[in-house]
Amino acid sequence: MAETELTAAEANALDGTTDSDCGYKYHAPGDAQYYTEGQRQRQRLLTMAKALGNRFRVYKDGAATCGVRPGKVDCGDSTLSYAGSTGNALTDNQTNYLWLYVSGGVLTLDVSTSDFPDPSTTPHLPLATIAVASGSYDYADITDGRQLACFRLNSLMTAADENTLTDGSNADSLHVHDTAGLTNNAVTVAKLAAAVQDVIPYLAPAGTDDGDGTGYMDIQAKDAAGNNLAQRFLVRTWIADAEYSQPDAQTDFSVTTGQQMRELEADADYEVISDATGLVRMNIDTATDKTVYVMAEIAGRIYTGSVAITGNP
Repeated sequence: MAETELTAAEANALDGTTDSDCGYKYHAPGDAQYYTEGQRQRQRLLTMAKALGNRFRVYKDGAATCGVRPGKVDCGDSTLSYAGSTGNALTDNQTNYLWLYVSGGVLTLDVSTSDFPDPSTTPHLPLATIAVASGSYDYADITDGRQLACFRLNSLMTAADENTLTDGSNADSLHVHDTAGLTNNAVTVAKLAAAVQDVIPYLAPAGTDDGDGTGYMDIQAKDAAGNNLAQRFLVRTWIADAEYSQPDAQTDFSVTTGQQMRELEADADYEVISDATGLVRMNIDTATDKTVYVMAEIAGRIYTGSVAITGNP
């Protein structure tokens, strides 16, 4: 493949000029210091080339051996150095693949005849390939592979690649989601309850008859999943002879577990702070055997329970 060169006029127009990007000076034929200017040019070219071009460069140092120039590379928050090496043996009548990988925090050279490894399984820096035949090779048999580490096709990254974490696990394993998005009924009652169970408490009244004309009503704060909430809650509770009715005073209706805050009506209606387990217990004493209803309110929601008191004389 032929590459178009500068025309003679374009090349001659550079005589005596200096490249503004790299400071390279083009000397002109007939300069008094033609040789000196040539040395300056070569020094400038080498300075520019060595900065990157010589790093990890593979070179011939024997009939079937090679050397690798030193270099440094960033790996995460660390900078790893390779001191360089010489006399690296190559396999005859094979294409040899040279690459660096990290072992014990150190850059290590590998010479293989089975291609470069997959980057997803073995992070590495490809250096070169060398085709050896009949015990020797020429410089033309060295193919620089460092450009493989310099260029990537971003469009080749798949969704699976993006979901793969550095430890090899998959990001999808860290969460559960509906692939169709939040469609109708995509969020189940169980999932919603798990998300809000500690935020929206409810009360569960449960009555007990002692059989001697007394009993009690336990009012337990629970989460949306039915678990007891180990927190203190402000609860209003009252007793009546009918469900959801106005308070009806009894012989006794008083707090035995929790802390009374306000008595709205004696033996009938109270505001109570639950104990640390979310429990309020109200003692009940009736003059006659009957069924009573206890209402309990939290955050504007009312719950009810009943208990049949027996054993009055």
